[in-house]
Amino acid sequence: MSYFLRVRWLSEDPDDPVVLWSHVVDGWEIRKVDEFADGHLVWADGGHESGSTRLGSAPVPSPEEIADDPQFAVDIIDEPDFEFVWRKTRADA
Repeated sequence: MSYFLRVRWLSEDPDDPVVLWSHVVDGWEIRKVDEFADGHLVWADGGHESGSTRLGSAPVPSPEEIADDPQFAVDIIDEPDFEFVWRKTRADA
């Protein structure tokens, strides 16, 4: 099963990303983009990590489990929405 997530992180730490974009396959992140408040985007996939942005080392919790934490607002998004951010991130790299 494959799906795409946009998770808004309501963290008060200015060093944390504000939006986490993920492509999840069979419960595991295979591509990820972290979006920061200043607009910069950082990405990771199976062959690349940037700074603190890396793929998870454990399966991704279900969207419902993530949403149970009040610091996160979760949306399942369409593939074109994720691909737009992914291409923009890679073009900026």
